[in-house]
Amino acid sequence: MRETFTILFYLKKGKKKKGESNPPTEATIYCRLSVCGTKSPFNTHLKIESENWNQTSKRAEGKGQNISKVNKALSRLETEIWLHYDKIKARRKKFSAEYLRDWVLGKYNNKENATVIDYFDTYIERLNKRVEINDLTEETRDRYILVRNRFQLFLKAERNIDNIYLDEVDNDLAYDFYLYIRRSTGCQNNNAQKHVQKIHTVMKCAWVNHYISADPLAQYDIYFEKHQRTCLTWHELKRIMSKKFYSHRLEKVRDIFVFCCFTGLSYGDAKALTEDNFELKNDDQEWIDKNRNKTNVNAQILFSTIPHMIIEKYKNERVKKRLLPFCSNQKMNEYVKEIATLCNVNKHLTTHVARHTFATTVTLNEGVPLETVSKMLGHTNTVTTQIYAKIVNEKLRQDAGEWNKKMVGIEAEFNLQNQ
Repeated sequence: MRETFTILFYLKKGKKKKGESNPPTEATIYCRLSVCGTKSPFNTHLKIESENWNQTSKRAEGKGQNISKVNKALSRLETEIWLHYDKIKARRKKFSAEYLRDWVLGKYNNKENATVIDYFDTYIERLNKRVEINDLTEETRDRYILVRNRFQLFLKAERNIDNIYLDEVDNDLAYDFYLYIRRSTGCQNNNAQKHVQKIHTVMKCAWVNHYISADPLAQYDIYFEKHQRTCLTWHELKRIMSKKFYSHRLEKVRDIFVFCCFTGLSYGDAKALTEDNFELKNDDQEWIDKNRNKTNVNAQILFSTIPHMIIEKYKNERVKKRLLPFCSNQKMNEYVKEIATLCNVNKHLTTHVARHTFATTVTLNEGVPLETVSKMLGHTNTVTTQIYAKIVNEKLRQDAGEWNKKMVGIEAEFNLQNQ
């Protein structure tokens, strides 16, 4: 697109007020900025008689002190606009007429030199306020803090800088950050893409608030690989449940993992669980009644014996009314993998595998209807729950296939012809 910039001053006549026979002769001077096809008008708050305006020269004409005052004000404003235009153009690859207008009107303050890390800190401050009013979980806020810190480490390691201007972020930088996360942390694709996704969220916020003229990552292709969800069999789950741990750290993590296997709660939901989430129903049994942190959809789960035993075990270790002594999700995942090794479970375990195990092995495999499981998991509809039903069917085919292999050769022992 060819780069264009124009400044147009024009009159906007006032409307005739009720009860007046003629419209006012005095008009307001407006300024319209045009930058590369974008246009943005604003009120100069200068007024003049309509008959004294020359649209060709875009100035007032005639004699009088007000005429001279208006023309000088317009000339100063035009000079100021050009100065701002040249300054912004030297720093930014592209910007809109609206951005220039807001800068001229003093709405930007120091937005021109805003950096990614500084704006990230501002964004996290807003998240802190949402956490205070229970509109956001601490876990979600902490993920943004983690991404912010890792992005700063990336800038230092890969670019040898401590910070970067908002308008210097582009697709190449985002992809380099993705590769850095894969290399430095060992994260797989989906986890690394979520890092970039959070950078994009912050950049969109900066764009909406006019710190930058466009969303720099609008065309970045964030793709997530689809994986078959891992779940434990009864044999594997019982192996973990019966294992004796000589480390209190692993014992505690094992107990929390088993708790999630029998409730279907995710890490964040289980960590936030308090006594307020329990309700005595008409069947005289206790139920966990909680809105999910992720979707705010209500989940209702029967408070069975094993979860009750676990909560009783840790009743003296409660912090801030929370029923279970959780560590960070990152540490939980690290320790759960250690538990899998000690229990000879040859699967990639994370805390979320417990939720998958509840949905499949503990409920669907035991004949609990899909609609009931969906309600217990807090799904918005049964479509999501059907993913687990598919896993159950695949497990059925796999087990049937293994059984069929064992049957090979047995037909030789069958006297089908009765000879």
